[in-house]
Amino acid sequence: MPTKLAPPPPVSTETWRALLAAAADFAALQPWEFACDSDSVGLIDPATGETRIGHVLGNAGEVFAAVVYRRAGFRWILTMLGDSPDPEDLNHFDGMDCLKIEFVPKRELWKEDLVVLKAAAFKPAGKGPIWPQFRSSEPGWHPWHINQAEADQLVVDLPRLTAFYKLFEQHPDLFDDRAPTEIPFPPAALPARPLTPKDLDWRPLLPPPLTGLEPFQPSGTQLEKLRALKREPGLACEFDCTLMPGGSFYENGRPCFGRFSLLVEKQNGMVVGMDVASGALTPGEAAGRTLIKALMMGKTLPEKIFIGGSRLQPVLQPLCDELQIQLWPASSLPALEEAVESLSQQMLGRGLI
Repeated sequence: MPTKLAPPPPVSTETWRALLAAAADFAALQPWEFACDSDSVGLIDPATGETRIGHVLGNAGEVFAAVVYRRAGFRWILTMLGDSPDPEDLNHFDGMDCLKIEFVPKRELWKEDLVVLKAAAFKPAGKGPIWPQFRSSEPGWHPWHINQAEADQLVVDLPRLTAFYKLFEQHPDLFDDRAPTEIPFPPAALPARPLTPKDLDWRPLLPPPLTGLEPFQPSGTQLEKLRALKREPGLACEFDCTLMPGGSFYENGRPCFGRFSLLVEKQNGMVVGMDVASGALTPGEAAGRTLIKALMMGKTLPEKIFIGGSRLQPVLQPLCDELQIQLWPASSLPALEEAVESLSQQMLGRGLI
């Protein structure tokens, strides 16, 4: 683990000044006073044509922010708007891909934030949560400082958010009788006047199909060691690999989440093996690596392995086929869930969590 975090990515002073001016315009509007996180707006990048979705946080009076979802985050936010996801399913966080500008009290700024604001001669008026803090979130990683490309994106997106919420303030019935995933899009090129309802292009959007995870490819040496393990006919195990917000790693000076894996005997709940991999790994790579470690720890090849749902099936099927292990998707993993609860209680009792 490094003794200090990596420095923030470089962003030009000129870009910072433009971004902070856009942030000040947005904050002056205080859209959280009349909009909530379900009042989302579509954003079209005028240069690239890329589609993004933005919304406001702060209606509950706790977090005051603008969030712009991009790439994988586009599917994530549409799923959140259209469904009722299980709040305990931490795999949802693998779709969190967004940029956020949050307005916080000065004491919550990092020293790196203060350096940027001082260099740009930024001095907000008033007190309280009025200081802008910019962060980038990517799957598997803790929020981090934005880079030049992300700052450029926000310079484009923030004025569009401000223009839309100025319109929404004047027309609070815009979303009446609209489906949760019917999103208004202002013109890619904003007119040199305030927006009107006729400027909006309402689009019914559905989350794009979920892309399957890539199959895990073990090395020849790993397969050789695994095939040498003792086979135990009739042995069934449960396995899962999921994000663990409570455990973190440093990768190149930047914090990322851990991916916790557990292999448990189905009949008696005995833990065969467990591991924590870096969130910098893709979900499929982490699942493949940690299953191999768990099998090596147990020194036994089970006849069956049950996994939660079909998410990891395309990842682990080739490996299980090579080892002649039956892979069974299941709606629940009771033995594994009980083992996790027991481990959590033990760690809590020892003051480890």
